[in-house]
Amino acid sequence: MDNPKKQGSTPSKEQLRHVDGMVSNLREMRQLTNKAYRDQRDARNLNDKDMATLGYLSQEWNDGKAVSPKDIATHLGLSSATTTAVLDRLEADGYVTRRPSSTDRRAVLLEPASSMREWSEQNPAALLRASFLDIATNLQCADVMIIENYFASVLNDIRRRLT
Repeated sequence: MDNPKKQGSTPSKEQLRHVDGMVSNLREMRQLTNKAYRDQRDARNLNDKDMATLGYLSQEWNDGKAVSPKDIATHLGLSSATTTAVLDRLEADGYVTRRPSSTDRRAVLLEPASSMREWSEQNPAALLRASFLDIATNLQCADVMIIENYFASVLNDIRRRLT
């Protein structure tokens, strides 16, 4: 591979070929995860708000955080009425349970119910993470760090370009 170039300089043909290959692979990963998302949503008779709520809950619970309906409304930009309707559906389908907060009598906290475990295991984000982990185990840690730093730099540059 060519020597690293300064930002803004013209990439070599080899660099262009590699970048085009990465972009193509990322596009296909996005298409596959989008398809898995739609398949899971449709197979479970969920809608996009339900899926977004489950994704948010899964992430927060994996981080050991307590979640309230207000947290969901704030994070997803939903009204309290819409949040209540979503939680009613998810509770009826066995994904969440509501329980009173032990520290605030007025507050309600959400906990995972039986269907949540299966949903979490089949969630496209979890499948993507599992694929990344499987491949990373065949690489040296230093190589994984290079890839992580590359993706972080690309993401930061995209953020910069979009603001």
